[in-house]
Parts: sequence; structure tokens; C-alpha cells
Amino acid sequence: MSIGQLVEALAAEQPTAAQRAERPAADREAVRRMMGVDLRDEEFEQAPDVLGNLYKIAAERVRAGKGTAA
Repeated sequence: MSIGQLVEALAAEQPTAAQRAERPAADREAVRRMMGVDLRDEEFEQAPDVLGNLYKIAAERVRAGKGTAA
């Protein structure tokens, strides 16, 4: 397999810009349904990025060598 083919295969696995833009809207709609509360998009923007913070903590632990699975 050539480098060009590898790049094409990797690019095909990545979400498009449109798909990346759709995800927050879908996530917000799911939260609204699950919570039964109609939060505005502005309220979501003001909320802390809990999932992002969890990812950051997990990445730091893995880099520190403490990421062993239980």
C-alpha cells in the first residue's frame, strides 16, 4: 500500500466538517430529551465542558503511566 493510499484510507475514517458540526446539535438534543429540560444553545455554551475535562484527565493519567485498566 502506498503512502497516498494510506492517507486516503485515514481521511475516509475521519468525520467530515459537516459531520463534526452535526454532533454537538445531536448531543444537545439527546441531553434535552434525557433531562426533560429545554436548555437553549446559549446555556450549553456557558456550561463547563465536562466530557472534555474527563478526556483531558484520562490523557494525563495515561501519559503519567497511571492508566491501567481495572
